[in-house]
Amino acid sequence: MLHLSFIPKYLPLATLLTSSFLLPGKARAQFAFAPGHYKLATGAQGDADLKLVLAEDNRPGAMAGVRNGQERSFRLAQVAAFSVDGHSFARQDGFKLRAGFDAQFTDPVLLETVVVDGPIELFHYYYVAPMGPLKAHITLAVLRKKGTNNFFVYSPKHAPGLNAQQALSPLVAGLFPADPILQRQLVSNQVTRVQLPDLVRAYNKGVRLKP
Repeated sequence: MLHLSFIPKYLPLATLLTSSFLLPGKARAQFAFAPGHYKLATGAQGDADLKLVLAEDNRPGAMAGVRNGQERSFRLAQVAAFSVDGHSFARQDGFKLRAGFDAQFTDPVLLETVVVDGPIELFHYYYVAPMGPLKAHITLAVLRKKGTNNFFVYSPKHAPGLNAQQALSPLVAGLFPADPILQRQLVSNQVTRVQLPDLVRAYNKGVRLKP
């Protein structure tokens, strides 16, 4: 289902600048309680109403769950993976691209798995960034070569709260050596975050862009 949104004409400038990063309707679902399945670092697993809680102010990120009417919160270091409302998350230790409020904590992060069925993997990293009196919810695309722990940010526009030196498109382009055209498009920031999953899936299947 297509989710449409609009930006009111007189929103504050900071909100306008971050509008392309605000979470779409489909992504917002994971931040409200919905039926899901969890697996803890101890190996324990089960079903519950779950949601992802992002780091904010003095509170680190967490996974919250409700089962039998009881609500409980788990620090991200206690969680191995969970899924909710069609979104699947996996814990990543030592993630170096932390941003916004998340940057002040040392717990692992939970990355949403977007494309993991090939040599190049794509994830979404969610965080909250302070912008003066405002707080922006950011969705960031991060990629890596399968079997490695070196992530690279692809962000065609400035991502609030993220060090610009962590989002260098040539590094992302280097993950796609077999497709020079795709590399050029990535370096020049022509690929949107919405287009990226389909392009990664196609590359993993051997499809190459033509002039």
